[in-house]
Amino acid sequence: MLLLVFSCTSPARRTITGLNALLLTAHQQSAPDDRIELWDVSVHSDSGHFQLIGNLTSREAFDALEEALDQQFPEVENRIILHSEGGDGPLVNALVNNSVIHLRREPSSTKELVTQALLGTPVRILKTEGGKSLIQVPDKYIGWVNTEEVHAVDEEELAVYRDAEKVIFAAQYGLSYSEPDVESMPVTDLVIGNILRKVTEESGFSQVLYPDGRLGWVKSSELVPAEEIFFKSTLKENLVLTALRFHGIPYLWGGTSSKNIDCSGLVCNVYFMNGILLPRDADMQALIGKELSTSMAPDGLEAGDLLFFGRKATEDEEENVSHVAMYIGEGEYIHSAGYRERVSINSMDSTKNNFIERYPEIFVRAVRILGEEYNGFRPIAENAFYKEIISSTE
Repeated sequence: MLLLVFSCTSPARRTITGLNALLLTAHQQSAPDDRIELWDVSVHSDSGHFQLIGNLTSREAFDALEEALDQQFPEVENRIILHSEGGDGPLVNALVNNSVIHLRREPSSTKELVTQALLGTPVRILKTEGGKSLIQVPDKYIGWVNTEEVHAVDEEELAVYRDAEKVIFAAQYGLSYSEPDVESMPVTDLVIGNILRKVTEESGFSQVLYPDGRLGWVKSSELVPAEEIFFKSTLKENLVLTALRFHGIPYLWGGTSSKNIDCSGLVCNVYFMNGILLPRDADMQALIGKELSTSMAPDGLEAGDLLFFGRKATEDEEENVSHVAMYIGEGEYIHSAGYRERVSINSMDSTKNNFIERYPEIFVRAVRILGEEYNGFRPIAENAFYKEIISSTE
C-alpha cells in the first residue's frame, strides 16, 4: 500500500518531501544549537523550478546541504546565503554603539533576554526588520537588538576602526564627559570591557570616539590600551583580582555586563579581561578545558578553575549543567546566582557560614582552562570577529 501511495505522488511532491527531510537532517546534525547558529532555510517552488532559499551561519551545514544537492537533487538551485567567516559578505558589518545592549530571543523588547554585548564590540547584522536587527556577536550568540544600538560600518570604516588606536574601559563602571572635567555633562555611561577609539589626551583625560562619531572625555586612569587585553597572558592571580571586582553586582538572567550579570556572564567577563574568549553559557563552558574532578572538594583545584552545577548524566537522563562558578582559592568560589541575587563568594567547607548546603549534591565537575589546549575557547586575538578590528601593529 505504501508503494502504491508513493507511486501516486507527483514528482514535484516527492522532491519537496525529500528536500524537507534533507533540511531537517542537516539542521539536527550540523546546526542544532539555535543559540549560536542561524537556521532560516526553506524550499521554494515556481513552475516546477525548485530552490533552497534562506540564511545560515554554519559552514558545516552549508557544505552538507550543497553536497547533498549535488548528489541527490542536482536540479535544485542553492540560493542560501552563508553568514560566516569566508561566507557571503563581510563577517563584521557593525559595531555596538551603546555601553550595553540587550540581545533578545525574538524582535520584541518584552521577549527573553538571551545575552548582552558591549560598546565597540564587532558584530554581524544578519537581517533587519521594523527597527530591530538580528545580530551575531563574537562568541557566536545570536539575538535581536534595537537597530539604532549598533552602528553599521562598510569595509572602509571598518579598516579605519581596525587601524585606529583603541582603548578599553577597565573600571567597573563610569562615565564619559563632554569636557575633560567630571563636572561637565556626561556623554554616556561606560562599563568594564567597553572599546573606544582614542583621539587625544589632556589634563589626565583621554578624548574618545564612539562608533557613530560622538566624542567624549574619559579619565585616562580608567582606560588601558586595547592590545593589553587582546594579547594578555592569562594568569590565575589576575583572574581572581578581576572576579573580585564584580562582587555584589546584581544577578540578571542573560546579563553579561557589570550593570547586571548572570553566572556564565561573570565567567566570560573575567576571562575576557584576561585575554580569553569563552563560550557564552554554562553548559557550553562545561565541555571545554580539562576535567579535574566530579566531586565538590578543593583538592587539586587552582584559582581560575571553573565549577559546574546541575544534574549529572544517568542511564535515564542526560547531563544538565545550569550554573557555573570560579574557584578563587582556599576552598572558596565566586559566582552570580539567585542564591542571593548578586555576585557572592561561598565556601566548599561545610563548617563555614557561607557554605551552601545543596551545592555538593548538584555538583557536576570542575574544569581547568589555563594551560589547556584550545578546544572551544580561544585567545581574543584569534577570534574571527576580533581579528577584524585588531590592527597588525597591536
